[in-house]
Amino acid sequence: MTRPRPTPALPAPTFLNSWPLLLATLAFLLIPFFLPIPMVLRRHPLIGNLGDQIHVPFLMILTLLFYWRGPLTGRLKWAILAGMILGGLIELVQTLVGRTALIEDFALDLAGIGLAAGLVIWKGHKMRAGLGLMVALVMVLSAQLYFLPGLILGSYHAQQNFPLISDFEGMHEKWLWKETCQARYDFVKTEDGTVLQLESGPPSRWPGIQMRHFPHDWTGYSTLKLDVRHITPGREKVPFSVRLDDYQSRKDQTWVSNSFKATPEWTTYNVPVIDRKVLHGDRLLNLQDLSYLLVFLSDKNDSTIIEIDNIRLE
Repeated sequence: MTRPRPTPALPAPTFLNSWPLLLATLAFLLIPFFLPIPMVLRRHPLIGNLGDQIHVPFLMILTLLFYWRGPLTGRLKWAILAGMILGGLIELVQTLVGRTALIEDFALDLAGIGLAAGLVIWKGHKMRAGLGLMVALVMVLSAQLYFLPGLILGSYHAQQNFPLISDFEGMHEKWLWKETCQARYDFVKTEDGTVLQLESGPPSRWPGIQMRHFPHDWTGYSTLKLDVRHITPGREKVPFSVRLDDYQSRKDQTWVSNSFKATPEWTTYNVPVIDRKVLHGDRLLNLQDLSYLLVFLSDKNDSTIIEIDNIRLE
């Protein structure tokens, strides 16, 4: 005799009794994960910065749908497992449509699944442990996403000031930059205004800074310029490199770069961007879809400090 399916402790919304509405809900939740994201959306200051966070509510709802309808009805543990499997499959399938599988996205999936479980345990089984789980997850998510308001405002600011990429004077610009490989950086006021001060110390592999929240269509411009000097005691020159990645670089791991040597005097360094062939590849850098700007300190065996100002396109 077939065992009857358990009744969900947390009742499903009444509209899910309609299979057409249920299937429409599933399609609405799943299809966005399997389509290429239009450039206008992934480069939008608001949508682009919030886009990854959609994993949390979508996987929460999908896990609840597993729990409410179908062969896993009323079986919370199996619904949780199904949500985890689906989250992993989403990341794998996305690689087939030009998107990237990211462990960070899967972590957001797990947060959404945990919120679904907490809701069922709290409201369905009347156990406070479910509320505790939900509160803990919300606190973790809040701590990880505290930078989003500044990042969104900084992205709008970068759009308004383009083709100036960054002069480090705006109050929101600090949210746009991120260190790489254990580098240290700070926004420092000097006699010339505010500059970004970048410092490395051994052992560190390619210490630097990166930025990706700028307008990404660079067509019509021929050169990226930046003003740099070094303030490293006892050094005549300090090597550094500038690297540019386009969106396709996320898949083929190719880019363009230029190496320079900073002196104690402010100097303008030029990075040509037109007809640049990527390293270790046969294609040209796509100026319609630039993704990352990175500045590296090239001397990995010594402590060096450079200051950067007025990054702009001409």
